[in-house]
Amino acid sequence: MRVMESWDVIIIGGGSAGLAAGIYAVRSGLKTLILEEKLAGGTIADAPIVVNYPGFAEISGGELAEKMTTHTRKLGAVIHDLEQVTELELMGEKKIVKTSSATYEAKAVIFSTGSHYREIGVKGE
Repeated sequence: MRVMESWDVIIIGGGSAGLAAGIYAVRSGLKTLILEEKLAGGTIADAPIVVNYPGFAEISGGELAEKMTTHTRKLGAVIHDLEQVTELELMGEKKIVKTSSATYEAKAVIFSTGSHYREIGVKGE
């Protein structure tokens, strides 16, 4: 386990909303960490085609997720893919976020956990 790192803001969730929050946080001068339990980009990455996103007449979900992730990183946000949050301590001035591999502290935590497909419990789902 890594030693505790300090951040201005930690964003839990690296989907579209989490990446957008990361962009705005970095542009506001905040040291920003985004924690994503899967790969950054969220469920939009699963879409074969996106036709309703401003700036793109048509783009694959995977390509859009990649562009959003690249943009966020280029501005200076740090994104940790495949790092699941396991415990939170949110009382007090410093917030503690523990993951499967590290412990972090931040002045603020933003929850952007997105959505998951509903499972119906059938074999092979």
